[in-house]
Amino acid sequence: MKFLKFILPAVLALGFAGCLDITESVDVRDDGSGQLTMDIDMSQMIDILQTYMGKDELAQKGMSKMDTTILLKDVIDTSSALSEDKKAILRPGRVHIKIDMDAKIFTVHSMFPFTSLPNLQKLYTLMNDGSLSNAKLFGSLGGETGGGGTPDMSQFNSVFDFSCTDGLLVKKLNKGKFDALKNDPQLAQMKQASQMGMEINYTTTLSLPRPIKSTGNPLAKLSDDKKTVTMKFNLVDVFDHPDQFEYKVEY
Repeated sequence: MKFLKFILPAVLALGFAGCLDITESVDVRDDGSGQLTMDIDMSQMIDILQTYMGKDELAQKGMSKMDTTILLKDVIDTSSALSEDKKAILRPGRVHIKIDMDAKIFTVHSMFPFTSLPNLQKLYTLMNDGSLSNAKLFGSLGGETGGGGTPDMSQFNSVFDFSCTDGLLVKKLNKGKFDALKNDPQLAQMKQASQMGMEINYTTTLSLPRPIKSTGNPLAKLSDDKKTVTMKFNLVDVFDHPDQFEYKVEY
């Protein structure tokens, strides 16, 4: 997300260990339809942001107080950066942003319905290829429209290939993309932050219509009915242990 352009420089400049919480949830129904949600909680970073930028500057960037829901159908049709196929996949989505610097609240909730498993796979592709972080689409969410060489969350997810069919969800490391990511000079900030103890708690939860037979990931935890699997990671570990983010969930 473009919010990282403010948070990462703050962490690095002040030498503080920080923590972000990201929860990715996929709910698949019997007919293959369902919903993908992404929740990002940056509330623990508010003190760092206020120290680094000051309340006045945060207010100028529209980051003092906000409670708004953006319907993607209202904004994507004005984007020239997205094809009609991509717009059709993203159109049902919505993003809710809540910021209250005084109450120490900074959260982003994104919700994307899908009508079939092939559409879920396309949705993952769009999330990881930078389509959702394009300045023309979400410029208002980042305060400034320029990328400025700042790392984006999609860069980390993009090193994995996601595929799904009825009974199988697979997330696999793409070594070629990972090698390119490691050599990307834009990621120096994130690498430095990881060395200073910054954590990005990343939780993946997959809820499926039938009991899960296997997960292919030793970190996976099954629910009592075996229809939901949860995996928790520290996203900055992707530099040293990218394989721990892989899974092959059969159900």
